[in-house]
Amino acid sequence: MLLFSLVASLPSSASISHIEVKKEVLASFKSLVEASIKLDSKAYFAHFDKDKFIGLNSNGENWNSLQDLEPLIMNGFGSIKKVRLLTFTNVTVSVLNEQTAILVNEYVQSIELKNGKIVELAGGGTQVWFKQSGFWKIVSVSASNKP
Repeated sequence: MLLFSLVASLPSSASISHIEVKKEVLASFKSLVEASIKLDSKAYFAHFDKDKFIGLNSNGENWNSLQDLEPLIMNGFGSIKKVRLLTFTNVTVSVLNEQTAILVNEYVQSIELKNGKIVELAGGGTQVWFKQSGFWKIVSVSASNKP
């Protein structure tokens, strides 16, 4: 009877764990978005695993390290006067285990450049989050743009 009770409790423990992982990853994602809106590159890059990061740009080129991504973000943040709108219309987290989750999203964005031009963007992305030493970090990103 005791064995049955223990086995019966496993699915709910796993579900609670997955719920917690989703909450933690979504909180980390929210923090990443806030850093983006504030154009705070230091806070933005704090969400990335500096040693393990790789990714795929929307133009089909790899980022083989965080150093490959940094110039794009730094130049982008540097050219923006203000983020007028950044809305995520579809965010879903898939939990692989207690240390790994995949977040996919769709977004719409409006930015005002320092030259006064308004740019409207839309697209989506995939982020692989990995928990290490108690913190969720992005280890991979894939980006896409909507036409």
